[in-house]
Amino acid sequence: MLRIILFTLMLSPLTAFGCSCLSEAKTFEEEIKEYDAIFTGIALETDLIPGDWDTAFYKTKMKVIEVWKDKAVTDSVYIKTRTERDSCGEKKTTIGNRFIVFSHVTKDGLHATGGCSTFIDLDQFETDMASLSSEEKAVWQSVLTEMWAGLGKPKKVHSN
Repeated sequence: MLRIILFTLMLSPLTAFGCSCLSEAKTFEEEIKEYDAIFTGIALETDLIPGDWDTAFYKTKMKVIEVWKDKAVTDSVYIKTRTERDSCGEKKTTIGNRFIVFSHVTKDGLHATGGCSTFIDLDQFETDMASLSSEEKAVWQSVLTEMWAGLGKPKKVHSN
């Protein structure tokens, strides 16, 4: 149970968040079945699509590297993340960083993240890990190792 809670907290690693994703305790296998696509990628460019607090979003082009679930995943995809942090949105994506993305495909072909879907900046996660105690690092490393093991071997790997 602790690992499930820690995995859920990885939705916004090592930072506090105002929304709640802890409503149901699911296994990792149950969790990944809910997504249309799971992949790693590198952020290439991002634009703020204006709107009010619940319609504005960041549209980020990502170069896809590894793919585990591939609905609408090509060599590059566009990620849609909400901007409102209190509604489980994200901060602006850091260009050049690596991400793991668990997404739902929208009607307009974008990969929606935010809410309770996983969108982890792996480079920032590694930086944040450096500030933790050795005990905290061990816990987070265990959770991350479990996540990668649960995903298994990617279905596709695109060249860098």
